[in-house]
Amino acid sequence: MANGQSILLHQYDASPFAEKVRLALRLKNLAWGKIDIPTIMPKPDLMPLTGGYRRTPVLQIGADIICDTGLILRELEKRFPDPQLVTSGQEGTHMMISSWTDRQWFPTSVGIVFGSNVDRIPDALKADREAMTGRKYSGDALKDRLPMLMGQWRAQLQWIEHRLEAGRGAGAGAWLFGSKPGMSDVHAHMNIWFVRRNVPDFAKACLSEAPRTQDWFDRLSEAKGQTPEDVSAEDALAIAKDAAPRLLAASVGTEPQGFRPGERIAISPDDTVPNWVTGELVSAQPNKITLFKVDGAIESLHIHFPRAGYLIRRAEEIDKP
Repeated sequence: MANGQSILLHQYDASPFAEKVRLALRLKNLAWGKIDIPTIMPKPDLMPLTGGYRRTPVLQIGADIICDTGLILRELEKRFPDPQLVTSGQEGTHMMISSWTDRQWFPTSVGIVFGSNVDRIPDALKADREAMTGRKYSGDALKDRLPMLMGQWRAQLQWIEHRLEAGRGAGAGAWLFGSKPGMSDVHAHMNIWFVRRNVPDFAKACLSEAPRTQDWFDRLSEAKGQTPEDVSAEDALAIAKDAAPRLLAASVGTEPQGFRPGERIAISPDDTVPNWVTGELVSAQPNKITLFKVDGAIESLHIHFPRAGYLIRRAEEIDKP
């Protein structure tokens, strides 16, 4: 029965970023609950937890709400370090690989998936993604770009093959870094999972040219973990209302933007149409920003965002160019 200490993942099954978190949960063999959310807006049961942040997935532990997959994975590793997925000394490597897989390789994957299936994808989904990103997800232009995107995707897949080739001395069970799967493997797995699920013939052809990557991907995909508990949105909201967030000192450290605890701060992803989440600053650290009393959300929550990849302004400045 889910409670204030449970790991709750707000997700949907086809989400590649949710699959990233699901894989980490399987590798860690953690108990968790899932709340299935809509693939498109509106998401009325999620907004009271995020103050308007709409991306999937979102992690909830009691009254702590963690936004952005990269931050979710770091929080899971911090709270549940055994078994370890982030090898000591490799923290920066994992984060740099995450930046590549999410911000460079994934847009190519999206172009291939939408371009290959444009006549079958529901209009509502295309309209939703266009509104979120400001980019077109319909029309002949997607099909016209497919050969170029497929060439780019295939080239990036080969980077994994080259890395596995370089690490072959670790034996037949080698992973990207070392003799056991780690966070870099979790990050790199996502794009292959997404494209293979939606454009299987293309993925199969690319993997046939990368036998080590095919073997690596299959072994990762076979990881077993605990079966998630199905949790209703109503129960998740009740847990958030009844819980208290983890104690967190109001602090900013060396703050380049001059923020102070208690200021009204607005946050939005920097690679979409601005979608500001506004609240009272609790803590601003090099890799994480935490808000309290967020507009449109349950007042007592701590909502956490990463620093990299996000626009962060004082609330009164968000309408300025």
